Amino acid sequence: MRSLPASIHFMKIHTYILLSLISAASLVAGEPSAMPTYHFTSPTGKNCMPFDPNGAVFHKGRYHLGYIYQEHGKHFWGHASTTDLIHWQMQPPMLSPGPEEGIFSGNAFVDKKGRVVLSYHGLGLGGNCLAVAQDDDLNVFKKLEANPVMKNPGWDPHTWVEDGTYYAISGGSPGSGQPAFLYTSADDELAKWTLLGPLMKHEMPDVFANEDISCPDLFKLGNKHILLCISHARGARYYIGRFIKNQFVAESHHRMNWPGGGCFAPETLLDGKGRRIMWAWVLGEPSTMTLPRVLSLADDGVLQIEPAEELNALRQNKQSLKDIAVTAGKNVPAEGIKGDCKELQITMDPQQSPQCGVKVRCSPDFMEETVVTYDSVRKVLRVDVEKSSLNKKRLPKTFAMDFMIPKGVRNPVLTAQEAPLALRDGEKLELRIYLDHSILEVYANGRQCITQRIWPTLDDSMGVSFFSLGSDAKVLSFDAWDMSPVTMSPLK
Repeated sequence: MRSLPASIHFMKIHTYILLSLISAASLVAGEPSAMPTYHFTSPTGKNCMPFDPNGAVFHKGRYHLGYIYQEHGKHFWGHASTTDLIHWQMQPPMLSPGPEEGIFSGNAFVDKKGRVVLSYHGLGLGGNCLAVAQDDDLNVFKKLEANPVMKNPGWDPHTWVEDGTYYAISGGSPGSGQPAFLYTSADDELAKWTLLGPLMKHEMPDVFANEDISCPDLFKLGNKHILLCISHARGARYYIGRFIKNQFVAESHHRMNWPGGGCFAPETLLDGKGRRIMWAWVLGEPSTMTLPRVLSLADDGVLQIEPAEELNALRQNKQSLKDIAVTAGKNVPAEGIKGDCKELQITMDPQQSPQCGVKVRCSPDFMEETVVTYDSVRKVLRVDVEKSSLNKKRLPKTFAMDFMIPKGVRNPVLTAQEAPLALRDGEKLELRIYLDHSILEVYANGRQCITQRIWPTLDDSMGVSFFSLGSDAKVLSFDAWDMSPVTMSPLK
């Protein structure tokens, strides 16, 4: 979470706490359960604002995930760990405030001595800080006496070792005249850091002037570097480029969130299998992370996004259908398959159809439905939520964060997210759809993913139906599973 100037920051903290209370109360009585069961959800059962994942690291055979939560009006880093991404063990907080007024976003890295180190923004200390693990379970961290080791400007540090040198990014907002900065250190005790200058050599043309670089995460993937980050106005996004001569040179810019979406504050780790695994905060209530996603770079330089294979262990009660003819202009139900906690795998041949796809969480009369469409003319994947809920207060807003709206600009509701997706010649539409009560994740052809909150109000909004517009299409195969919940063992 970006750290703002102190006078603004405390106002934002109190706004977040107020929003948390309002959001928790807005789990409307009489609506079907919105609580996800197989996504990592706030262990306290409270709505956390923010709920950024932080401090993700694979250490001694365990995945460790930190996350921001609030207690007594202050921000802490919680901590859970797992060996398999589905059975979680709660652990003591990674970081608690003091002398800081709050612990804000950062990351975890392994230093040249093999120690796990946390990098974070220490609210009220005037800069970014480090804390070193004192045990292999990562239950105890000792903060450096030299903190803050990287003084302002900046926020949301990301620190790492590359080619024997320590680097750290400090978040910034180029549009306001303060870019993201890069620091370096040759000090094995990590106390002395030097400001090198701006991180980015240049910006990309499709980035808006009001977009900041916060929650940064820079890592190698294949023969490139990926700079994963957010802008508070637009949510999760990433650059593909190269880290050369102490600067990141962007070659392309892409999004993981589109107006109306809620994919925010991404965080990654490199695990023992060499996989780059990402989580992000799904904006909305209750506070929830995305499923763990594996990022890789294809030979053609396209970022691949796939759900972690460990999730397959949650599958139960498989149902399958094949060769479903989808007549243009008609809803074709998936007979016998319905539910609100499922994984769906669909291979669809659009044939000559300009638009085709699947409707999920449908009521029998289609008064409620969430529509996933592939538009072969515009080459986009679309998730339409106009009829996802009869409660129109659930419709998402244009901007990821209300307070980032440019002055004088209204924040209108939106009815759909649209992500670029162009099927190649002869390529079929491959969808993996995860339904977890109030959360929808749609993975498409291994290279696109849309995250969306949905809020059906009707008990019978459980159906699945295929459709095509303008011309017939065909579902070649359709597999569906019920999904078991992940487990979260309490603090020992």
